[in-house]
This record gives sequence, C-alpha cells and structure tokens, in this order.
Amino acid sequence: MLPAHDAQGISVHRGRQYVKVPDGGTVQIGVDPASGLYRAKLPSELIPTGPVLKPDAESALWYPVERSVPLTYALSTARLEAFRTNLDFSTADPGSDGLYRFNGKLYARIEQHAYQVLHDLDASSPQRPVMRIVRPEDAVASDADNLYVATRPGSSEPVAFDSRYGWQGTIVYGAAGMPRTVTQPSSVFWQRLEVASELDRINLRVQTAHEKRQELIAAWLTAKDLEGEPATRVAGELRALVNRELHSHKELKSLGKALNYYRDQKSVVSTLITEEGYRTKMIALQKKQMLAYQQLVECGLSRRALEGPLLDLTPDRLPRTVSFLNRLMGHLKERQLIADNLLKKWKVSPDDSSDILSSADTHNVVASWVLTKSILLDNPQAAGNAVQASDLAVQFGQATFVYAALGKIPQELHVSVLSGLSQQCAALRDWYDRLDLPAGPEHATSRNDINAEIQALEHTLETRLTRIYLDQPDSSARPAPEQPIDFDYIPPQDRSGPEPKPWRLFRAKKHGVSKISIGASRRTALGEEVIDVSNPFDPKQTVQTYEHREGEWRPAQTVREKPLPALLADADQQLHKSYSHVKTALREERGKINPDNIVETLEEKAKALDDTALQLQRFERSDANAGALIQKLKQDSQRLRTTGEDIRVRIYKDKNFLCVDRVIYLIDRGHIRAQKTATRLKRGKRQDREYLDIYVLTDAHTGAPLWHAHFHYPAVDTSALNFNVRGAHLKTLEQSAMGSVSQRREEQAGRQHVAIWRHYFDGRTAQRIFDLAATTTDRVM
Repeated sequence: MLPAHDAQGISVHRGRQYVKVPDGGTVQIGVDPASGLYRAKLPSELIPTGPVLKPDAESALWYPVERSVPLTYALSTARLEAFRTNLDFSTADPGSDGLYRFNGKLYARIEQHAYQVLHDLDASSPQRPVMRIVRPEDAVASDADNLYVATRPGSSEPVAFDSRYGWQGTIVYGAAGMPRTVTQPSSVFWQRLEVASELDRINLRVQTAHEKRQELIAAWLTAKDLEGEPATRVAGELRALVNRELHSHKELKSLGKALNYYRDQKSVVSTLITEEGYRTKMIALQKKQMLAYQQLVECGLSRRALEGPLLDLTPDRLPRTVSFLNRLMGHLKERQLIADNLLKKWKVSPDDSSDILSSADTHNVVASWVLTKSILLDNPQAAGNAVQASDLAVQFGQATFVYAALGKIPQELHVSVLSGLSQQCAALRDWYDRLDLPAGPEHATSRNDINAEIQALEHTLETRLTRIYLDQPDSSARPAPEQPIDFDYIPPQDRSGPEPKPWRLFRAKKHGVSKISIGASRRTALGEEVIDVSNPFDPKQTVQTYEHREGEWRPAQTVREKPLPALLADADQQLHKSYSHVKTALREERGKINPDNIVETLEEKAKALDDTALQLQRFERSDANAGALIQKLKQDSQRLRTTGEDIRVRIYKDKNFLCVDRVIYLIDRGHIRAQKTATRLKRGKRQDREYLDIYVLTDAHTGAPLWHAHFHYPAVDTSALNFNVRGAHLKTLEQSAMGSVSQRREEQAGRQHVAIWRHYFDGRTAQRIFDLAATTTDRVM
C-alpha cells in the first residue's frame, strides 16, 4: 500500500516516487537529467528511459506527454535475437536517418548487430518515423519499397530512433489513443520491460560466470605447473581447486534461479523471444548446469588424487572413501537427471551432450562405491565358502567396464552384450539378497542401497535394449542367446601415456553360465592363447584366466596334484555333500532364486567332483577302489548338472514371466510346442483396424499351455511374416484376452490393472513358431 499522493499525484515510498496511470496500475518515475522531465523507469534503472509522463490536474493520473509520439523503451538482446542477420556494418556509415543500405534493403545497427527494417507509415508521425524490425525470411520483409504491410505474414518489432539513446523499442498508438500493436494495459507493458531487463541481467550473469570459470581454470593450471617445493605446489593447487568448486556451486545456484525465472515468466518471455529462442535458452542453461556438475566431479577427483589414492581401501580410511564417492555420485546423478530431462522433455539427442556427459563416468563411480560398501559387508564369520560381497562387487565392476566399452562394440552385437549384462546384473542382485551379512540392521540397509544401484544399471540396459528394438521397424532378427562374442578393440588412450594395447571383449562359460568379460590376450610358453581378466579396481591383479576349450572360452584348468589319501578324503566329503546340494537347489527353486545362480552353484560343485575324479585316475592301477570311486564321482557330477538344467527349464517355463530369449532357449532344447488357435481376428475400427493371429505355446512334455503369441496384420490376406511393425509379442494367458483398449477402459474407470508387459518377436523367432505350429498335431489342454 503506497502512501497518499501529493498535489501532483506523486507517492513517495522508501525514497522512490510512484504515480498512477490510467488503467489503474502504478509505475515508478524519475527525473530525466537531460530534459528535466519525469519519465517512467524500471526499478533497476539509475537514469529513467521510459516515456515522458505528465499529470492530469483533475484525476491525478499521469499520461504520456504526447500520444502521437510513440512510447519508447530500451531494447533487450533477448528480444531481438530471432531477428538478427549475419551482416556486418561496422566499417560502413549510416545515412542521415540512421539506416544502412544494402542490396535494396534497409538495416538498423543495434548493439553491433544488423537488423532488416521497414517503414511503418501508419505508425509514423512528422515528429518521429517508426520502423519495423523484421526477419528476412518472412513474407513481410520482401516489400520492394521497404514498406511494412501489416497483412503480410511475419513477426516484427516497432522501433524509433532516439538521438540520445539510438534505436529504441516503441509502442505505437492509433486514432483512439490505444496502442495499435499492443493492446495490453500499461502494467503489462511495464512487466514486459522488467522481464526483458531481467533476461539481460541473466545473460550477463551467465557470461560473467563463464569468464570467471575460465579464469579459475587458468589459475589452477598455473598453480599445477609451478616449480618449487612439492608441498607448496600441492597446497596452491588445492586452493585453486577449492576456488573452482566454490564457483561451480555458486554458478549452479544462479543457473537454477535463471531456469526458474524463465519457467515462471514464460508467458511474458514468449512475447519477447520466439518459441524456438525460448527452447534454445532453456536447453543452453541446462547444459551449463551439466557442465558445472562436471566441474565439481573433475575438481573432486583432482583434489582426491592430490590427497592420496582415489580408491583408498585401507580399513581406517574406507569410511572416508565411501563419503567421497557418495558426494561424487550425487553430482553425477544430478547431471544425469538433467540429461534425462533434455532427452525426454526437450528432445535433445544424447549425442548433443556427449561432450559434457559420459554415462561411463557415472557407472564407474557407482562401481567403486559398490566395492567400498561391499567391503564393509564382508563377513569373515560366514559359513563355509559363502560368497563375499566384495567378490560380487568385482563382478559388478567388470559389468560396468564392459558397458563403458559399448561404443567400441560392433552395432550388431549390442543386443547380445546388453542382454547378457542385464542378466548378469539380475544374478548379482540375487546373490546380494542371499548374503550372510554381519550382525546389525545397518548392513541390510547398505545391501539394499547396493542392489538399488545395480538395478539402476539394469534399468539403463533394458532401456537401451528397448530403444534398439523400437528403432528396428523391419523386425530384424534377434541374435541367438549364445551368439559368439570375441573381438579385439583399442581402449581409450591416456593423453600422456603410450599407445594402449588391444583388449579382448569375449563371452565365456563358467560353471554352466555364459558371461561377458574384457581381458588381455597373451601367449603361453607352449604358444597357446589365453585371456587374463583383471580386477577392474586393481588392473595388476588377474582374477581369472581363460583358455579356448571345447569350442568356447572357459576358465583355464589349473589342478594341483594331491596325494592319494587327500584325494580319498576329498572324494568322501564331496560325495557325502552331493545330495545336500541337490536339496538346497530344489529349495532355492521354490524360493524363486535366479536360475543362473542355481545352475552356477551346482556346476561349481560338479566341477569339483570332476577334478577329483580326474586326479584319481593316476591311481587306478595302484588302488583297487579307485575305479569305482571315479565312476561314482562322475555319476554325482552328472546328477548335479542335470538337476541344474532341469531347474532352469522349470523356472524358464514360469507362465507369469515374459521373456522371448527364454522362449528361444526352450525351443532350442525341444521343450516348447506351438498351435495356432485364431486366424485373422478382426480388431479395431477404421484407421485402427487390424487382424490378429494367436498361437498358444505349450509345454512339449505335459501339453499345458504356457503363453500366447500374438501377431497383428494390416490386412486379412497379409503373409504371415509381414506382421505390423512391433506387432508380434508374447503375452501371459491372462493378458491375452486383454487388449490395449480394454486396458485404457480399466484405467479410466479407476480400477486396478496389471500393465501389459509385451516382449516383441523378431521375424526369425516368429518363423520358428510358425514351423512348430505346422508340425504340432496335439490338442491344447
């Protein structure tokens, strides 16, 4: 509430003068030092630049001094950005009217930039001509006489030349005294001026922050290269890095305010810049946020390297390492959220942010964090040879290592690699869930936090897989589940280091389960090729060596010879535990444990039996009982493997779990039959009309139905393999009767429903189902 006005209609509040204007609004005024007259002013202005105002003696309202003279205001860079041309008149002289001539067109020079202008005869007066800034590509700009014709399409900005301030924006009035081009009340006009000024201030702050960042980076590089005592140099470098971090935090705060301002004032901002200009600015500000987070990550890593090892795993320093990685993960995740928003809301290609964002950075840090948290979960009191959390963390680190190399992997192998890594992540989560943890609820919380990060990577892998499938409208064939993966590639080179040696990315089978790894190839003394897989957190430590055996990469066999008494003791113990291993596996099956983990455990036990049997063969001639014992060891080994495979098949036949890769696995091993139950059922209306074929996939041994396969066609006579794009999918029996229209009705009615999780078939798998149906004569149970 302003205090009462004086005789002139001026109210004074905190030293500022305010007057009321005809539409009921209030504006701030100030004395123009050049003329001594009152002008409207923005709160941020020292010298007023608004229109000259004069009070009305009867109403105490203030009006523009001369209605025929347009109201003028300072032009903002943001407002004119969409009209800017590439012409440079810096070395040319303007005419007496302040205009430049080029190729028959007129141009005004504002803030070092050139803009095409036209005469607005209707808005001009003898006191002051009014021009229109136009975009050269619009139809309105094409007039041969450089005249503005309002009926021609195109954007424009009215301007007038002021001898003191140069070109100014203007609001022009018609005969009735109302603004001809802008009919909003003056309060809206002032709001536009205030927003335009704030946008200029935002641009200035952003530019200043950029220059300051470059200055701080230069200071850091100088401190880094200083000669002298190492301690002095390190102290100087640390100070420079802290200054960079502090600046990045301030910059993030400023950018956040700028983005909020653009969002909150969008309705006003959109009158100042084009829609594309608004989009460009929002994207640019968010990319600057990503860059600021990148600076925090780089500075944090550099400071950590100066203070000690990046991954300090010594027991007394491990909690500090966890805390450091927590902060780093926070910055990386905030950066990723911005990247996701740019992709989803603003449709910015990930390639456009590749210079700022590398998903590998995030996953590598997460893998290090998982390792540090897992070391704290290791339980020396765990029973027997129980898996330790740190061992699982190394496997997760290897998975992130492979994912980081995806850009080096041939495109045709992406599906196989992503699918394999996703399965490895699911298996790791299952292992973590079953860890024998140390006492204390905090350890269960840590385990859950770790699994959440593994699941986040799993989600990333599945998202990329989905994108690949949706980008293949030609129903490209899925690669076989066991597609060979074996090739060399050159890893990223350290700028200061020598040219790196090739790495080998390969699929290997260990304990009956295929996994994808990265290692270094070498030749043994006998000339045989082997691949050493290193600990991703300690490259000097080899965790597994693989050799090519039985047509695929398998763990190298390194059996240490034992004397007969020790072998007999091992055999007795292994045979004694054999049945308990089977019972444990069956119990895990009932508990819905990951099938790969069940198979892997049983295969590991079976291999131990095989190794003992192999060593006992040395004593077959000297020990009468060795032959029978060897036979029994082999029988139990086979029973464990058979049990594991049977369990895997039974779990793969889960009717409520949809996975085309599992269907392919079952078809390959003769566990699935197919029968066509519906032909070209009519679905939808008009443009949504399509025709549906339904196949039931049954258990080859029991005949029980497992799933339905749906194939959608554009016409009743379309050939079988020419189904609609993404029109072939696997469904549960319950979902089969529920289409998308029915699902939408359930949603609109507010009733709970189970989202249909479709898994798409490719042409090759579809053909296999068609072939199965052609040879199946059994009736569906």
